[in-house]
Amino acid sequence: MEAKYVAWRSAYLRTSPAGLYCYYNAKGDNGNAITCSEAHGYAMLISVLHGNRTDFDGLLSFFQRFRNDRGLMCWQIRSANQPGGGEVEPYVEEDGRTSATDGDVDIASSLYLAWKKWGGEERYKVEADRLTSSILRYTIHPHLGTPLLGDWANCDTPAGKKLYDSTRTSDFILSAFALFSRYHCDASERTRWEWVLQSTKQVALSCGGTTGLLPDFLTFNTNTQTWHPAHGKLLESDHDGNLNWNACRTPWRLSHYLATTGDTSILPLLQHAHHSVRSESCFSFPQIPAGVDLQHKRALVEYSDKAFIAPVGYMCYVLGDAEGHSRCVAALGEEEGGYFGDTIDVLIAEQAGHANEWF
Repeated sequence: MEAKYVAWRSAYLRTSPAGLYCYYNAKGDNGNAITCSEAHGYAMLISVLHGNRTDFDGLLSFFQRFRNDRGLMCWQIRSANQPGGGEVEPYVEEDGRTSATDGDVDIASSLYLAWKKWGGEERYKVEADRLTSSILRYTIHPHLGTPLLGDWANCDTPAGKKLYDSTRTSDFILSAFALFSRYHCDASERTRWEWVLQSTKQVALSCGGTTGLLPDFLTFNTNTQTWHPAHGKLLESDHDGNLNWNACRTPWRLSHYLATTGDTSILPLLQHAHHSVRSESCFSFPQIPAGVDLQHKRALVEYSDKAFIAPVGYMCYVLGDAEGHSRCVAALGEEEGGYFGDTIDVLIAEQAGHANEWF
């Protein structure tokens, strides 16, 4: 584990005048962006779980520098110079000032963990409470109790209302919602977070379909009062209703909830998903394809990625499938590295080793 952490830290943590950040654009796919709130949340969780307080404080400083007017982290930060190409000078363009829900949820979780880990340091708790309140106010659906796609979601137009009544299943970070419901300073907000936890969990349990796995995006039908996979492109691609680059993380998030809380109400869904990935040919276990059409049970591509393998491997681990877990670990060693897969792999390993420290 130490070697994996050291390699990840060397590859992705970078310094700047604003503090530390997790570099996510080595392939140049994102213009002059250097990081995003998703990457920052992952890095803060990895650092606190690994016990690296110096890194954690550097990451916290960067977060504090790039909060938007609602107290949430700006979803994307840019620099004219990339690391190694001159001094990095982070800045945010107007289209990067909105939030992405999962990044803030992970950052808030890391702050509560830091408060517990390092002697009840109150500044971490104050930041955690403040951020968690902003998440609840701006990125949780006030009637459905599910995560919004970001603080930009609104009901101003029919198209906007459809997005407002949608959710991204990779934001089903139930273990974080449970953490917030236990530690937030305000009793009424703790109660609201318990409602968010139960509401989101029920959506997950109702949308497992024929595989037990969830698609990238779900939409709420106000006429039938039910949730369904997105049809065609909702926000990102024509595969928004499939298991793709968002929902690849959901088996990990739901498994972590079981590992940290022992709440067996989520177990049937995970067991269904586990059976499917182990038995259905479309999943090519353990080389999980980087995209699966869940309705027709067919792979969308002929290649895999660590971001798809590691969450399934962790699900095997939590459910006691040692042989399946070992095969996934071996498969991970055959995949090329990259920010997304490498970071998810390291964070899962850290969470697996520290599940008993969550509460």
